Amino acid sequence: MTVNIRPARAEERDTLGALKLRSSLAWGDHVEELQALPEAREVPAAHLPHVVVAEIAGEIVGFVTVLPDDVATLAELEDLFIAPEAWRKGIGSMLLAEAERRAAALGARSLRVVAGARARPFYEASGFRFAGTVATYLAPAVQLRKDLA
Repeated sequence: MTVNIRPARAEERDTLGALKLRSSLAWGDHVEELQALPEAREVPAAHLPHVVVAEIAGEIVGFVTVLPDDVATLAELEDLFIAPEAWRKGIGSMLLAEAERRAAALGARSLRVVAGARARPFYEASGFRFAGTVATYLAPAVQLRKDLA
């Protein structure tokens, strides 16, 4: 399995939005709320320069978005979604490593992410640490932070 990591293209916004929703719904949590929430199926055009995709055999199987923060030394991991059929194949870890590289290239010394209960162990296994609790539209979540080398 060869995974190609590359910048997203403008014409892929709909594909990315569909993947985002499909991945979110795959757990079976908050189904009605997610289906009613436009943000659950959208990747804003303004985010596209900050989106990197993973593809296998020309098909997008995941993506990550890293946004610069108002604080110059901090970057925000906005989205990390993997197609359910590609889960547990290391693609999330590859995209997370790319997100860390991109955050460092922005000048960030740390990367922040808001994660639900299901995603928290993945981020913690990758070196993120608890930094607080936040309210989200769907449920309370944790804010995690990782210092970058």
